[in-house]
Amino acid sequence: MQRQTWDRFSIKAEIQRRGETLTGLAIDAGLEDSACRVALVRRNFRGEKVIAKFLGIPVEELWPDRYKAPKRKTIAERRRLASQKRAAGSDIGEAA
Repeated sequence: MQRQTWDRFSIKAEIQRRGETLTGLAIDAGLEDSACRVALVRRNFRGEKVIAKFLGIPVEELWPDRYKAPKRKTIAERRRLASQKRAAGSDIGEAA
């Protein structure tokens, strides 16, 4: 089964299809009346959360580009990055 991709137009259309407005959602949630409108164009955590709850879809699915899970480093990568001697040339220069 293919997952639906959500853009700001399809999110707004789905909210309107369900008989609500972005301003109405924000006001009902006790937020600034523009919070949900702003969430469609840029990050606004509270507005995004209200929209996601109303649609019953996780915020990570609505805005995957905003909520990318960071790639986990392997144990070897973490050890290498934590080592004080990770660089070939240390802080002390070699005598010429």
